[in-house]
Amino acid sequence: MLRFHRTGLPRTGRAAAVALAAVTAAAALVSCTSHAGVRDGGPAPTLSPPVRASPLWPQYEPPVPPSTGDPSPTYRQYEAVPSVAVPADGLRAVSVPDLLDKDPNVPKLVRAALTDCPGARCGLRKPVFRELTGDGQDELVVAFDEPNASLTLVQVYRASGGTVRPILIAWGQLGITGETFGHDLVITSTGRDGRFTTRYRWNGTVMAAVAPNDDPAGPTAGPGADSGHSSAPETRTPR
Repeated sequence: MLRFHRTGLPRTGRAAAVALAAVTAAAALVSCTSHAGVRDGGPAPTLSPPVRASPLWPQYEPPVPPSTGDPSPTYRQYEAVPSVAVPADGLRAVSVPDLLDKDPNVPKLVRAALTDCPGARCGLRKPVFRELTGDGQDELVVAFDEPNASLTLVQVYRASGGTVRPILIAWGQLGITGETFGHDLVITSTGRDGRFTTRYRWNGTVMAAVAPNDDPAGPTAGPGADSGHSSAPETRTPR
């Protein structure tokens, strides 16, 4: 009897052929996709080196200023306001126009402008009471706008031992504003030259300007809103 056998690849050969066909089809699909969606953008742009400082005089060393021997500035108290006693209710019971009129630290132009108070032309703002010295008692913050001189005066008064004494006198551009940050007072002036902010803090004698690097997390301190006038001995005010 004759017997016939099926011809073809062995079982292992058939598996290899199937795998080869699958790889070939996948490669063709990837080739078609790459040609359809990707373009050659040409050569990559040349990267420029970062800009670096180029000193004009690299060999020059500036002279070291002589040391004064006292790195800490000294401050003086302002004169106490005569004829003004602290009432039992504290500074809230003090007449602000009367206080400014009798304060020897207040310039004449402000005292002269007080004749318009009360009235529509009065430049005296509503007094504000904030605790600024850490003694548990509120200080009196006074602002007076003087349009004729395009200036605003900010004064902070403290009651101590029955007397009233300013602990900050700051002049700034007309319309300066302020806020408190903890016990600190921040004064801001905005004008044609930009926005200027100064932060003041009680140092036991006066409210002194705080250097910007003393409070990295607090409000930014910059050029003084009082145009350089502070509570230091060299303070000058218009007369």
